[in-house]
Amino acid sequence: MADDNPLLRALPPAVDYLSYLTILEYNLTLEQLPLLHDILQDPTLTANIGWDLVHLLLPLLPESQKCLQDVARLGNPREVVLKVTELLEALATSDRGQLAEEEENEDEEQQVDSDERADGSQPDSPPLGSTLSYNEVAPTAVPLQTESLKSRKGPSKVSRLSALLDMLAILHPRIKTKYPSRFLSTSLQAVLPAYAGLASDTEATDAVLRFVNSFAGTKRPRLPPRNSSNHIHTRTAQLPQAAPDPEANEEPLGPEETALNARLLQSFLTFVAEGYMSALPVDDSAPALSWSLRLLEHVRPGKTIPGRRAMRLVFEEDETLHSRDSTIGQMLALTKDLNLPIEGLRSAITEPDTLTDEDSTNLPASASEVPLSRPGCLYLLCASYASAVLFNAPSVQPEPVKPIFTNVLSDFLGDPSSSTLGSEPISLIDSLLFLGHYFLEDKGFKSFLASPENEPSFTKTLQYFSILSANTPSAALRYAAHLLTSKILHAHPNDHLRLSFIKDTLEHCPYENLKASAVGWLKDEILAANSPAHSNATGEPCLERDTDERNSSVFATPTCIGILAPHLFISPLTMSSKDEFQAHESFFLAALNLYYLLLCKEGLKEKLDLKRAMGEVVECEGSGGWLESIEKGMRQFQDEGDEGEGEDMVRGMNLLEGVIAMCREKER
Repeated sequence: MADDNPLLRALPPAVDYLSYLTILEYNLTLEQLPLLHDILQDPTLTANIGWDLVHLLLPLLPESQKCLQDVARLGNPREVVLKVTELLEALATSDRGQLAEEEENEDEEQQVDSDERADGSQPDSPPLGSTLSYNEVAPTAVPLQTESLKSRKGPSKVSRLSALLDMLAILHPRIKTKYPSRFLSTSLQAVLPAYAGLASDTEATDAVLRFVNSFAGTKRPRLPPRNSSNHIHTRTAQLPQAAPDPEANEEPLGPEETALNARLLQSFLTFVAEGYMSALPVDDSAPALSWSLRLLEHVRPGKTIPGRRAMRLVFEEDETLHSRDSTIGQMLALTKDLNLPIEGLRSAITEPDTLTDEDSTNLPASASEVPLSRPGCLYLLCASYASAVLFNAPSVQPEPVKPIFTNVLSDFLGDPSSSTLGSEPISLIDSLLFLGHYFLEDKGFKSFLASPENEPSFTKTLQYFSILSANTPSAALRYAAHLLTSKILHAHPNDHLRLSFIKDTLEHCPYENLKASAVGWLKDEILAANSPAHSNATGEPCLERDTDERNSSVFATPTCIGILAPHLFISPLTMSSKDEFQAHESFFLAALNLYYLLLCKEGLKEKLDLKRAMGEVVECEGSGGWLESIEKGMRQFQDEGDEGEGEDMVRGMNLLEGVIAMCREKER
């Protein structure tokens, strides 16, 4: 009979509220949840016990979802919101293993209690204020972890996060106080660390965006929820009316408090964007959102990687990748709903941060004390530019960012001489490359970089992108960085500055693949200075120089080869190990290809006085000839190699031998 159910028999006033909570803890099972849902429709009861039910109901998800919503609707909102915040903080500091261990410890403690009761023993003391004796209820009590619960897998962290966020979305509008920002700020600060550990999970991001949208209002149709592996039903239907705040202050909010609440949500969204983008995987087939690669396909189709499938099609057809566009699109839409303008994103990126560490630890008193995430703003700004170019959204003017683009690179990448440059989140690298390519489509930006007063910025920008082209873990983004570096370098009108950068790279750069790129820059400059036009391997014109520029260019004189020869035509005989030689293979191949080109191009070797430059190198090194020195080095390191040497080294040696043979043929 229903009257025999301990949850009904012990309903207050039969016992006090604290005692009833204890009885609930010992009798709450999956089977009891529908009954508890009915019981919690009593606003007075739920207001008194709701805050202490959340931690009991959370492990019973998804079946306990309705009960949690009852608590959020009818419980004391100030008490429940603090309890939810506490559980979010615990979610952030514990991984699945820790949660499982805690639940296992709770199982053991409850089993001990159950054994004691089976022996006739009781807890230390009965609940105070009971009108029913404890013995009248306890004999029928069932420990929380029944056999069905013990064998049941607990809810995932994503499920817990989603349920708690749904509760917050109900609770915060219920709190009527003069300073609701104090509650909101505390909750948002608890959500961010909890989300950060789950940002790679699509369901977690969906839950956070639903939460933000609940504050933004229904200004646009909500997207249908994705299929959840946890089968948790999210709040898609209108819930019954919530109870009023028992401590309500009905005074209207002042303008400063209204602005502060709005700024808190704007800030939260930018930090969510940072967390989501930073968690995207380093997948070379489609790194992050691949904005830079898709932009290249769009504006410079001849510069795409030969044989590679168009990134635009990859993102359209792959469901996982398409969802990335959808997610960042939802975030961009929320910036409009939250009245976070593009100008606000730009300002956060380009203006120095004036907030101190002390400001970040205290509750903000005004909107000016609430920072936006600079990486998050960068991602959202790039999303707005990408939407305009790739998806025909309304265009956004990038002018305010252009003049200080080098400072933006410095802020996000640090010192260009740092050994860690290139190890930043792949989304950050993709975004900065996207901005570089996007800005360079504007001739005004090229002119800005090329002006004499901006030479330090020009050189520093080249340093950043050239090192990214060598160090970034994604081969596709290395290629995008290489194209960007080449484009910026060749765009500068000062040929001596271009030659100086190539020389510095060949002489001082520690990355051999970047030195090989510098040889390619030199090849393009020489060809552009000595012929009306030339094309790259894809048939697209590389550089265009007018007649006067070609005639006066240092790349059309023996000076360029004379200056660079000691760094171009190096001998492997000076190297100490096979590994060092192998590391230089790409550079040797690039230098040999350049040498072969100079030999083949009619009149070019004479015009550049290649013979004299090579003679000075041979005299300096005493090797009897550059090609001969490479052949000697190859034989020396082949003899030092182990049997069954790796395929890469064998392939590299064969390539070198082939190009050397071609060069010898042309030397005759």
